[in-house]
Amino acid sequence: MHAKTMGLKTIFTDHSLFGFATVSSIVGNKLLTFTLTEIGHVICVSHTCKENTVLRSSLDPNKASVIPNAVVASDFTPEPNFRDENTITIVIISRLFPNKGADLLTAIIPRICAYHEKIRFIIAGDGPKFIDFEQMVEKYQLQDKVQLIGSIKHEEVRNVMVKGHIYLHASLTEAFGTVLVEAASCGLFVVTTNVGGIPEVLPNHMTAYALPEEESIVSSLTSAIDKISAGKIHTSGFHNQVKEMYDWRDVAQRTELVYINVKRTTKPTTTLERIRKYYIHGFWGGKLFVLCLVVDIFILTVLDFWYPRDKIDRAAKWPHGQKYAKPQS
Repeated sequence: MHAKTMGLKTIFTDHSLFGFATVSSIVGNKLLTFTLTEIGHVICVSHTCKENTVLRSSLDPNKASVIPNAVVASDFTPEPNFRDENTITIVIISRLFPNKGADLLTAIIPRICAYHEKIRFIIAGDGPKFIDFEQMVEKYQLQDKVQLIGSIKHEEVRNVMVKGHIYLHASLTEAFGTVLVEAASCGLFVVTTNVGGIPEVLPNHMTAYALPEEESIVSSLTSAIDKISAGKIHTSGFHNQVKEMYDWRDVAQRTELVYINVKRTTKPTTTLERIRKYYIHGFWGGKLFVLCLVVDIFILTVLDFWYPRDKIDRAAKWPHGQKYAKPQS
Protein backbone atom coordinates (compact mmCIF):
# COMPACT_ATOMS: atom_id res chain seq x y z
CA MET A 1 0.00 0.00 0.00
CA HIS A 2 2.78 2.46 0.92
CA ALA A 3 4.57 1.76 -2.36
CA LYS A 4 1.43 2.20 -4.45
CA THR A 5 0.58 5.45 -2.67
CA MET A 6 4.04 6.72 -3.57
CA GLY A 7 3.63 5.63 -7.19
CA LEU A 8 5.99 2.65 -6.97
CA LYS A 9 5.40 -0.73 -8.61
CA THR A 10 5.62 -3.73 -6.32
CA ILE A 11 6.54 -7.44 -6.57
CA PHE A 12 6.08 -9.92 -3.73
CA THR A 13 8.05 -13.17 -3.33
CA ASP A 14 6.38 -16.01 -1.41
CA HIS A 15 8.22 -19.15 -0.28
CA SER A 16 5.95 -20.42 2.48
CA LEU A 17 2.80 -22.50 2.86
CA PHE A 18 0.02 -21.66 5.30
CA GLY A 19 -3.24 -23.32 6.22
CA PHE A 20 -6.85 -22.15 6.23
CA ALA A 21 -8.46 -23.70 9.31
CA THR A 22 -6.90 -22.09 12.41
CA VAL A 23 -7.69 -18.64 13.75
CA SER A 24 -4.12 -17.47 13.18
CA SER A 25 -4.15 -18.64 9.55
CA ILE A 26 -7.53 -16.99 8.89
CA VAL A 27 -6.25 -13.67 10.24
CA GLY A 28 -2.95 -14.08 8.39
CA ASN A 29 -4.72 -14.83 5.11
CA LYS A 30 -6.92 -11.76 5.52
CA LEU A 31 -3.83 -9.63 6.06
CA LEU A 32 -2.24 -11.21 2.99
CA THR A 33 -5.32 -10.30 0.95
CA PHE A 34 -4.97 -6.73 2.19
CA THR A 35 -1.24 -6.69 1.40
CA LEU A 36 -1.59 -8.04 -2.14
CA THR A 37 -4.63 -6.00 -3.20
CA GLU A 38 -2.53 -3.66 -5.36
CA ILE A 39 0.46 -5.91 -5.99
CA GLY A 40 2.06 -5.82 -9.43
CA HIS A 41 3.09 -9.47 -9.44
CA VAL A 42 3.86 -12.38 -7.12
CA ILE A 43 6.76 -14.83 -7.49
CA CYS A 44 6.30 -18.28 -5.90
CA VAL A 45 8.93 -21.00 -5.56
CA SER A 46 6.66 -23.88 -6.61
CA HIS A 47 3.30 -24.53 -8.23
CA THR A 48 1.97 -25.72 -4.87
CA CYS A 49 3.13 -22.46 -3.31
CA LYS A 50 1.42 -20.50 -6.10
CA GLU A 51 -1.88 -22.33 -5.60
CA ASN A 52 -1.66 -21.76 -1.84
CA THR A 53 -0.95 -18.03 -2.26
CA VAL A 54 -3.69 -17.52 -4.85
CA LEU A 55 -6.30 -19.22 -2.66
CA ARG A 56 -5.23 -17.45 0.53
CA SER A 57 -5.19 -13.96 -0.99
CA SER A 58 -7.94 -14.19 -3.66
CA LEU A 59 -5.25 -13.18 -6.14
CA ASP A 60 -5.64 -13.28 -9.91
CA PRO A 61 -3.59 -16.38 -10.95
CA ASN A 62 -2.24 -14.44 -13.93
CA LYS A 63 -0.45 -12.19 -11.46
CA ALA A 64 1.59 -15.07 -10.03
CA SER A 65 4.62 -16.79 -11.56
CA VAL A 66 6.59 -19.84 -10.46
CA ILE A 67 10.36 -19.40 -10.26
CA PRO A 68 12.11 -22.05 -8.14
CA ASN A 69 15.14 -21.61 -5.97
CA ALA A 70 18.50 -22.87 -7.22
CA VAL A 71 21.91 -23.84 -5.90
CA VAL A 72 25.48 -23.11 -6.87
CA ALA A 73 26.26 -26.65 -8.01
CA SER A 74 30.01 -26.09 -7.78
CA ASP A 75 29.59 -25.60 -4.02
CA PHE A 76 27.92 -29.02 -3.66
CA THR A 77 30.15 -31.46 -5.49
CA PRO A 78 30.17 -35.16 -4.51
CA GLU A 79 33.17 -36.72 -2.81
CA PRO A 80 32.73 -40.53 -2.70
CA ASN A 81 36.04 -40.97 -0.86
CA PHE A 82 34.55 -39.28 2.20
CA ARG A 83 32.00 -42.05 2.64
CA ASP A 84 32.53 -45.02 4.90
CA GLU A 85 31.66 -47.89 2.57
CA ASN A 86 31.48 -50.31 5.51
CA THR A 87 28.30 -48.57 6.65
CA ILE A 88 25.24 -46.91 5.11
CA THR A 89 25.17 -43.34 6.37
CA ILE A 90 21.94 -41.38 6.51
CA VAL A 91 22.27 -37.61 6.74
CA ILE A 92 19.70 -35.26 8.26
CA ILE A 93 20.25 -31.50 8.10
CA SER A 94 17.31 -29.55 9.44
CA ARG A 95 16.04 -27.15 12.04
CA LEU A 96 14.77 -29.41 14.80
CA PHE A 97 11.22 -28.09 15.04
CA PRO A 98 7.89 -29.99 15.02
CA ASN A 99 6.96 -28.74 11.53
CA LYS A 100 10.24 -30.16 10.22
CA GLY A 101 9.23 -33.64 11.37
CA ALA A 102 11.45 -33.79 14.45
CA ASP A 103 8.95 -35.99 16.32
CA LEU A 104 8.78 -38.39 13.38
CA LEU A 105 12.57 -38.61 13.24
CA THR A 106 12.94 -39.49 16.94
CA ALA A 107 10.44 -42.32 16.40
CA ILE A 108 11.99 -43.55 13.14
CA ILE A 109 15.71 -43.53 13.92
CA PRO A 110 15.71 -46.29 16.62
CA ARG A 111 13.66 -48.56 14.31
CA ILE A 112 16.03 -48.04 11.38
CA CYS A 113 19.09 -48.64 13.56
CA ALA A 114 17.54 -51.91 14.70
CA TYR A 115 16.67 -52.88 11.14
CA HIS A 116 20.23 -52.83 9.80
CA GLU A 117 23.38 -53.16 11.90
CA LYS A 118 25.49 -51.11 9.49
CA ILE A 119 23.26 -48.01 9.59
CA ARG A 120 24.74 -44.73 10.83
CA PHE A 121 23.00 -41.36 11.22
CA ILE A 122 24.60 -37.92 11.02
CA ILE A 123 22.21 -35.24 12.28
CA ALA A 124 23.05 -31.55 11.90
CA GLY A 125 20.75 -28.83 13.16
CA ASP A 126 19.46 -27.25 16.32
CA GLY A 127 16.13 -26.27 17.79
CA PRO A 128 13.73 -26.93 20.66
CA LYS A 129 13.61 -30.64 19.79
CA PHE A 130 17.37 -31.16 20.06
CA ILE A 131 17.00 -32.44 23.62
CA ASP A 132 14.55 -35.07 22.36
CA PHE A 133 17.26 -36.41 20.06
CA GLU A 134 19.75 -36.53 22.93
CA GLN A 135 17.23 -38.43 25.06
CA MET A 136 16.54 -40.82 22.16
CA VAL A 137 20.25 -41.59 21.82
CA GLU A 138 20.55 -42.25 25.57
CA LYS A 139 17.36 -44.31 25.81
CA TYR A 140 18.20 -46.67 22.95
CA GLN A 141 22.00 -46.57 23.49
CA LEU A 142 22.72 -45.35 19.97
CA GLN A 143 25.91 -43.44 20.74
CA ASP A 144 27.87 -45.49 18.18
CA LYS A 145 25.17 -45.16 15.52
CA VAL A 146 23.87 -41.58 15.80
CA GLN A 147 26.11 -38.52 15.62
CA LEU A 148 24.52 -35.24 16.75
CA ILE A 149 26.50 -32.34 15.33
CA GLY A 150 24.25 -29.45 16.29
CA SER A 151 23.99 -26.22 14.35
CA ILE A 152 26.30 -25.77 11.36
CA LYS A 153 26.99 -22.92 8.95
CA HIS A 154 25.69 -23.14 5.40
CA GLU A 155 29.21 -23.37 3.99
CA GLU A 156 29.72 -26.51 6.11
CA VAL A 157 26.65 -28.33 4.74
CA ARG A 158 28.49 -29.91 1.83
CA ASN A 159 31.22 -31.31 4.10
CA VAL A 160 28.53 -33.13 6.10
CA MET A 161 26.47 -34.30 3.13
CA VAL A 162 29.31 -35.95 1.24
CA LYS A 163 29.74 -38.40 4.13
CA GLY A 164 26.30 -39.89 3.48
CA HIS A 165 24.58 -42.27 1.11
CA ILE A 166 20.99 -41.20 1.85
CA TYR A 167 19.49 -37.84 2.77
CA LEU A 168 16.37 -38.09 4.94
CA HIS A 169 13.83 -35.27 4.96
CA ALA A 170 10.74 -35.72 7.15
CA SER A 171 9.22 -32.23 6.93
CA LEU A 172 5.47 -31.84 7.49
CA THR A 173 5.23 -28.75 5.28
CA GLU A 174 7.56 -27.38 2.63
CA ALA A 175 7.08 -24.93 -0.22
CA PHE A 176 10.18 -26.06 -2.11
CA GLY A 177 13.06 -27.70 -0.21
CA THR A 178 16.39 -26.32 -1.45
CA VAL A 179 18.27 -28.71 0.83
CA LEU A 180 16.99 -31.62 -1.31
CA VAL A 181 18.66 -30.11 -4.37
CA GLU A 182 21.87 -29.65 -2.39
CA ALA A 183 21.77 -33.26 -1.22
CA ALA A 184 21.21 -34.66 -4.73
CA SER A 185 23.99 -32.43 -6.05
CA CYS A 186 26.31 -34.01 -3.46
CA GLY A 187 25.38 -37.47 -4.77
CA LEU A 188 22.93 -38.57 -2.08
CA PHE A 189 19.75 -40.51 -2.70
CA VAL A 190 16.85 -38.56 -1.16
CA VAL A 191 14.10 -40.07 0.98
CA THR A 192 11.48 -37.42 1.70
CA THR A 193 7.89 -36.79 2.61
CA ASN A 194 5.67 -35.87 -0.34
CA VAL A 195 4.24 -32.68 1.20
CA GLY A 196 3.83 -29.24 -0.33
CA GLY A 197 6.05 -28.49 -3.29
CA ILE A 198 8.57 -31.26 -2.60
CA PRO A 199 7.36 -33.60 -5.42
CA GLU A 200 8.21 -30.81 -7.88
CA VAL A 201 11.86 -30.55 -6.83
CA LEU A 202 13.64 -33.69 -8.10
CA PRO A 203 12.91 -36.46 -10.63
CA ASN A 204 11.72 -39.82 -9.35
CA HIS A 205 15.00 -41.68 -9.88
CA MET A 206 16.67 -39.39 -7.32
CA THR A 207 14.03 -39.72 -4.63
CA ALA A 208 11.79 -42.05 -2.68
CA TYR A 209 8.59 -40.45 -1.40
CA ALA A 210 6.66 -41.23 1.75
CA LEU A 211 3.60 -39.94 3.54
CA PRO A 212 4.34 -37.79 6.61
CA GLU A 213 3.69 -40.82 8.80
CA GLU A 214 6.06 -43.05 10.76
CA GLU A 215 5.23 -46.34 9.02
CA SER A 216 5.38 -44.84 5.53
CA ILE A 217 8.77 -43.19 6.10
CA VAL A 218 10.20 -46.37 7.65
CA SER A 219 9.00 -48.36 4.65
CA SER A 220 10.50 -45.95 2.08
CA LEU A 221 13.77 -45.65 4.00
CA THR A 222 14.27 -49.39 4.48
CA SER A 223 13.53 -49.93 0.78
CA ALA A 224 16.19 -47.34 -0.12
CA ILE A 225 18.68 -48.99 2.26
CA ASP A 226 18.07 -52.40 0.67
CA LYS A 227 18.54 -51.00 -2.84
CA ILE A 228 21.78 -49.22 -1.92
CA SER A 229 23.08 -52.36 -0.20
CA ALA A 230 22.31 -54.34 -3.37
CA GLY A 231 23.95 -51.73 -5.60
CA LYS A 232 20.70 -50.93 -7.40
CA ILE A 233 20.93 -47.15 -6.88
CA HIS A 234 23.63 -45.24 -8.73
CA THR A 235 24.05 -41.60 -7.76
CA SER A 236 27.23 -40.77 -9.68
CA GLY A 237 25.32 -38.77 -12.30
CA PHE A 238 23.14 -36.80 -9.89
CA HIS A 239 25.47 -33.80 -9.65
CA ASN A 240 25.59 -33.08 -13.38
CA GLN A 241 21.83 -33.54 -13.69
CA VAL A 242 21.14 -31.10 -10.85
CA LYS A 243 23.61 -28.66 -12.40
CA GLU A 244 21.53 -28.66 -15.58
CA MET A 245 18.17 -28.40 -13.79
CA TYR A 246 18.96 -25.60 -11.34
CA ASP A 247 21.01 -22.54 -12.22
CA TRP A 248 20.92 -19.12 -10.54
CA ARG A 249 21.53 -17.41 -13.87
CA ASP A 250 18.30 -18.88 -15.21
CA VAL A 251 16.49 -17.82 -12.02
CA ALA A 252 17.88 -14.28 -12.36
CA GLN A 253 16.83 -14.02 -16.02
CA ARG A 254 13.29 -15.21 -15.31
CA THR A 255 13.01 -12.83 -12.35
CA GLU A 256 14.25 -9.95 -14.48
CA LEU A 257 11.52 -10.67 -17.04
CA VAL A 258 8.89 -10.40 -14.31
CA TYR A 259 10.23 -7.00 -13.22
CA ILE A 260 10.38 -5.76 -16.80
CA ASN A 261 6.82 -6.93 -17.47
CA VAL A 262 5.49 -5.22 -14.33
CA LYS A 263 7.26 -2.01 -15.26
CA ARG A 264 5.75 -2.04 -18.76
CA THR A 265 2.20 -3.18 -18.03
CA THR A 266 1.23 -1.72 -14.65
CA LYS A 267 -1.06 1.26 -15.18
CA PRO A 268 -1.69 4.12 -12.72
CA THR A 269 -4.99 4.03 -10.83
CA THR A 270 -7.09 6.82 -9.36
CA THR A 271 -7.77 7.10 -5.64
CA LEU A 272 -11.41 6.13 -6.22
CA GLU A 273 -10.35 2.95 -8.04
CA ARG A 274 -7.99 2.09 -5.19
CA ILE A 275 -10.76 2.58 -2.62
CA ARG A 276 -13.04 0.30 -4.62
CA LYS A 277 -10.40 -2.46 -4.71
CA TYR A 278 -10.06 -2.45 -0.92
CA TYR A 279 -13.74 -2.00 -0.16
CA ILE A 280 -14.82 -5.30 -1.72
CA HIS A 281 -12.80 -7.39 0.78
CA GLY A 282 -15.60 -8.10 3.25
CA PHE A 283 -18.17 -6.12 5.21
CA TRP A 284 -15.85 -5.16 8.07
CA GLY A 285 -12.49 -5.92 6.48
CA GLY A 286 -13.22 -3.79 3.43
CA LYS A 287 -14.10 -0.75 5.54
CA LEU A 288 -10.98 -1.22 7.68
CA PHE A 289 -8.79 -1.54 4.60
CA VAL A 290 -10.26 1.65 3.12
CA LEU A 291 -9.59 3.49 6.38
CA CYS A 292 -5.95 2.33 6.28
CA LEU A 293 -5.70 3.57 2.69
CA VAL A 294 -7.10 7.00 3.54
CA VAL A 295 -4.74 7.36 6.49
CA ASP A 296 -1.83 6.25 4.30
CA ILE A 297 -2.64 8.90 1.67
CA PHE A 298 -3.00 11.55 4.39
CA ILE A 299 0.38 10.69 5.93
CA LEU A 300 2.09 10.86 2.52
CA THR A 301 0.49 14.25 1.84
CA VAL A 302 1.81 15.59 5.15
CA LEU A 303 5.29 14.17 4.53
CA ASP A 304 5.36 15.62 1.00
CA PHE A 305 4.62 19.01 2.55
CA TRP A 306 7.29 18.75 5.27
CA TYR A 307 9.92 16.93 3.19
CA PRO A 308 9.38 17.69 -0.52
CA ARG A 309 10.45 14.91 -2.88
CA ASP A 310 12.68 17.19 -4.92
CA LYS A 311 14.83 17.69 -1.80
CA ILE A 312 15.52 13.96 -1.44
CA ASP A 313 18.38 12.30 -3.35
CA ARG A 314 17.17 9.72 -5.87
CA ALA A 315 18.74 6.28 -6.01
CA ALA A 316 21.05 5.71 -8.98
CA LYS A 317 19.51 3.61 -11.74
CA TRP A 318 20.98 0.16 -12.36
CA PRO A 319 22.64 -0.17 -15.80
CA HIS A 320 20.45 -2.03 -18.28
CA GLY A 321 21.47 -4.36 -21.08
CA GLN A 322 24.90 -5.21 -19.66
CA LYS A 323 25.80 -8.85 -20.17
CA TYR A 324 28.08 -10.78 -17.87
CA ALA A 325 30.30 -13.63 -18.93
CA LYS A 326 29.32 -17.03 -17.58
CA PRO A 327 31.88 -18.11 -14.95
CA GLN A 328 34.08 -21.04 -15.79
CA SER A 329 33.15 -24.18 -13.85
